[in-house]
Amino acid sequence: MMKYKQTIIGILGILAIWQFVAWLGFLNPIYFASPYEVFLEIIKMFSGSSIYLDILNTINRIAISVIISAIIGVPIGIALGYFSNIYKYFGEIADFLRSIPPIVIYPLLLIVLGPGDTSRIGVAIFGSIVVLILIISKGLFQQSALRKQYFTSLGASKRQIIKHVVWYEALPHIMLALRTAISLSIIIIIVTEMLVGSKFGLGTRVQNVQITSNIPDLFATIIVIGLIGVLFNKLLIWLDKKYVFWKTN
Repeated sequence: MMKYKQTIIGILGILAIWQFVAWLGFLNPIYFASPYEVFLEIIKMFSGSSIYLDILNTINRIAISVIISAIIGVPIGIALGYFSNIYKYFGEIADFLRSIPPIVIYPLLLIVLGPGDTSRIGVAIFGSIVVLILIISKGLFQQSALRKQYFTSLGASKRQIIKHVVWYEALPHIMLALRTAISLSIIIIIVTEMLVGSKFGLGTRVQNVQITSNIPDLFATIIVIGLIGVLFNKLLIWLDKKYVFWKTN
C-alpha cells in the first residue's frame, strides 16, 4: 500500500510541476499543452470509438509479435545457452544482429510483405527474437555447471536435465527477456504505424495529430502508449512472481 501511495504522490508532483510550467508561459502554448487541457482531451478521446480501435489494433500487433518471438526465440536461446559449443559458433552472430536497428529492415519487409500488418509485425519479431536469444543464452551460459554435473552423475539423461534443471535456470532470464522484448515491440509497432499509416493504431493517431496540430491529443496519445507499456510490464512482473517464485531480490 505504501508503494502505491508513493507512486500517486510522485504522479501528483509531476502534474503540479507540469501545470506550473504551463501557467508560467515559458513554453509556447501552441506546442505545449497543460495537464488540464490534456485531461479534457482524454475525456473527449474516450467518448468516441476510434481510440478503442486504435488501442486494440496496436495491442494486437504487439501481442502477436511477442508471442511469435517467444515461440521461436526461447527454444533457440535455451539451446545456445545449454550447448556451449553451439553458442561459440552462433553467439557472435546473434550479437551482430542485435547491433542492427530493427527499423532499418522495415523498407525491405515493405517490399517483400507489403504495407500491411505482416511487415510491421515482422520487424518487431526480428528485433524481439534477437533480444530473447541473447539474454536467455548468455544467462544460461554464465550459470554454474555444478547442478548439471550432479544430475548427470546420478544418471539423468540430457532430456531430464533440460526439463528439470536447465528450464528452471532459464526461467528468470526468459522473464527478463520477455519484458525487454515487449518494450522493444511497442516502440517498433508504434514507429512503423507512423511511417506507413494503417487505418487504426496509436502510431497512426500520432501521425494524424501532426497533420491537425492537435497538441492536447498528442499528449493524451503519448500517455495512453505509456500506460499500455506499464500494463504489459506489470503483467510480466506478476507472471515472474507467480512462476519464478524461488528467485530472490
